[in-house]
Amino acid sequence: GVIERWELQKAQTSGQSIEQDLEQWQKLNSDLCDVTSWLGRVLPELGRLQRIAPSTSIRDIEISIRKLKEMQRTFDSFKCLMISVNLSARHFLQGDSVELQELQEALSSANHSWSQACCGLESWESGLHSALLQCQDFHEALHLLLLWLSQAEDKLCAVNTDPSASQSALLQHQATLVDLQEELRGRVRQVSSLQEINSQLLLSAAGEESVEAKEKVHIISTKLDLLLQQVAAALLSLQGKVVSQETCSTGSELLGAGPETLGSPLLPHKDAETQRATVRQPANTRSLEEAPPHRPLLYRLFRAAFPLQLLFLLLLVLICLAPLSDGDHSCTLSNNFARSFYPMLSYTNGPPPT
Repeated sequence: GVIERWELQKAQTSGQSIEQDLEQWQKLNSDLCDVTSWLGRVLPELGRLQRIAPSTSIRDIEISIRKLKEMQRTFDSFKCLMISVNLSARHFLQGDSVELQELQEALSSANHSWSQACCGLESWESGLHSALLQCQDFHEALHLLLLWLSQAEDKLCAVNTDPSASQSALLQHQATLVDLQEELRGRVRQVSSLQEINSQLLLSAAGEESVEAKEKVHIISTKLDLLLQQVAAALLSLQGKVVSQETCSTGSELLGAGPETLGSPLLPHKDAETQRATVRQPANTRSLEEAPPHRPLLYRLFRAAFPLQLLFLLLLVLICLAPLSDGDHSCTLSNNFARSFYPMLSYTNGPPPT
């Protein structure tokens, strides 16, 4: 029982290994076929590109550089595939079968073609590098850019940003800076193209002429970026000074103006409407406006009844002053009335003792 189970497990493991080997074999043949097919197309193309005479135009060199970059990316992708094919083939190279011999021959041919393709790519890149150094347009472009950037730097230094300058002078300097900024931005694309050429053909070059051209491209790109920053900062500062001068001049005009001048422009529309409304008013409306204002109703009633109230008050005073009668008991009544205001004691058991 134990031996049978061991044999069964060994058979299953062997079957799985054979299945994995079969899948790996099929993948190896497929990848090798793809690499061989691509190498069969790229080798004639590289030979044709190497036979083309180097151009003296910087535009043609830029086009060739783009093709070179695209082909280098393709080489990088197939390089990974070539490494994978060589690593996978080591597992199947132990044997004498016909299929293994064919695999060895195909792999050897693919490696040889790959070496030829890499040499052709390097040769094409070297030819482009030589053509670039012999291109007069390239050297003239570098020289003209350096000269133009020097002139642009002189223009920037000539701009007067003194706040005590007149407003017209500041506006003129502002227009000069705006034009200079547009010119600098127009050179960005040309400098970017030179940087691309430098990174592709001059970055790893070791010749004296190559190093000199590489340094010029670096100086041009650095100076262009620096000038763009300086012009933007100077333009921002100058705009602030122009606005400050306009504010100061406006405040001086307002302080020097009279009250009529200050008040008249504030409400021109309303004053005009008021004048037109006054002209259109009829005569009777003006007379009503000139009449005294109406008094309140309570005030008018009190004013009309005041004589009657004064008369009633006088009669009341006379009645109070007149005696009630001429008899003797008038004094008794008066005394009783006076005594009523004093406190009195009441005794329940008769009069108090004397």
